[in-house]
Amino acid sequence: MAVEVRRIVDRESWLADRKKFITASAVSAMPAFNCHPYITPLRIYAEKRGVEFEGDPDNKVLRRGRWLEPAIQKAVEELKGGEWGLTAPNVFLSDTTTNLAATPDFYISGDPRGRGILEAKSVAWSVWKREWQEGSDIPLWVTLQCLTTMMLADAAFGTVAVLLVDPHNMDCKILDVPRHPGAEAKIVNEAKRFWQDIQNGIEPPIDFERDGSVIRLLLPRELPGSSLDLTGNNEIPDLLARRAAMCAEMSRLKRRCEIIENKLRMIMGDHAVATGIEDFSISYKTQKRKGYVVEPSEPRVLLIKDKRPPDRRPQVDDDDDNED
Repeated sequence: MAVEVRRIVDRESWLADRKKFITASAVSAMPAFNCHPYITPLRIYAEKRGVEFEGDPDNKVLRRGRWLEPAIQKAVEELKGGEWGLTAPNVFLSDTTTNLAATPDFYISGDPRGRGILEAKSVAWSVWKREWQEGSDIPLWVTLQCLTTMMLADAAFGTVAVLLVDPHNMDCKILDVPRHPGAEAKIVNEAKRFWQDIQNGIEPPIDFERDGSVIRLLLPRELPGSSLDLTGNNEIPDLLARRAAMCAEMSRLKRRCEIIENKLRMIMGDHAVATGIEDFSISYKTQKRKGYVVEPSEPRVLLIKDKRPPDRRPQVDDDDDNED
């Protein structure tokens, strides 16, 4: 690899540079892996094709990670008894042969194995137990991130430091991630294949549960006056019938919830809160809401009208609505 090392001078230019590469933090979103908790293959494909996603590229999770990085550095240095020295290199590593890139959190010095890299993560205890198996298993997306950064940094070894966030029970766990030539070769090969697919316009499989926002951005406008003939399509009628049945069921459940809520309003009367119910809390208070103005927009709206006669539509059974 011919890795270029660029010092990060400001956040804006760093974000612009990241758009040209598959970064270590997004490697797990490539179709071959598809294990990123937030990014789907279609989203990273769209991003690299130049689709601009609305909103702040920053968020509370990313800010929390940045704010807690100095705490993780302090915790690791204390836990290692001064054996390790950690430095934040503030560099962007990129390889134009694979279009892979990484921003190491810390370099490790003082280890007999040589220079290492450290990925800093901050998670809640519940996530540590559920997704990290309390340290017995590193999530694959984190492992792939660490492997990619090690490879680009030509580090001797890698480590993930996990700060367990709880104001009354803070802890930090240090987990080793050794170099793995086979896994690194797969990352390189899959990156090259993915960039080739992007160049050839070959879209990855769509996750219809997670890719809603991406689909809307990929198809922002209709062709005026165009129409799609679905005659003979056997899938669409089934999808529409299932959707109609779900809408009818949601409507029924919504009315039943409203009945229960109206009964609770009458029970509460003019009281603000209710006590004595162990598993639930109930309040009935006045809330002040600020007025706001909705900015003009031109979203593309999907409208579906059920044109079937009443006897062919899902029937909403209201007979038991007043039993609650």
